[in-house]
Amino acid sequence: MEKRTLTFAQADAIARAAMDYAREEGLELAVAIVDDGGWPHIQVRMDGAFPAAVDAALAKARSAALFRRPTSDFSRRVKEGMPLAHLPHVVPLGGGVLLERDGGFFGAMGLSGAREDTETVLAERIVADFAAGGIVQT
Repeated sequence: MEKRTLTFAQADAIARAAMDYAREEGLELAVAIVDDGGWPHIQVRMDGAFPAAVDAALAKARSAALFRRPTSDFSRRVKEGMPLAHLPHVVPLGGGVLLERDGGFFGAMGLSGAREDTETVLAERIVADFAAGGIVQT
């Protein structure tokens, strides 16, 4: 997979789309967008989202970026009995997903503030939209 540069404008557009989707579902979330090395581009907490959601969203985004896999993979493996809790930067909760488009890897996004399954479904919807070119910077 080819490394691509995630611009601030792209990160901003993705975060705004995530918040729009969350509002449609009646959710109040924290959103974190990181580059391919796991370094933050954008972190936001919607009105009403609990404060710790900010840290959790960033941890999920970093975990997805650094391991190049969605955090729901780690969640599933822990539920199956695999001891992953002591690996650095592993967050075994869904909501962290990769930002990929046209065979390129841009970074990752993390969501927090709802049930794990809800965060995972919403995150997958957002990255599918990004991959299809539906989220563009303004």
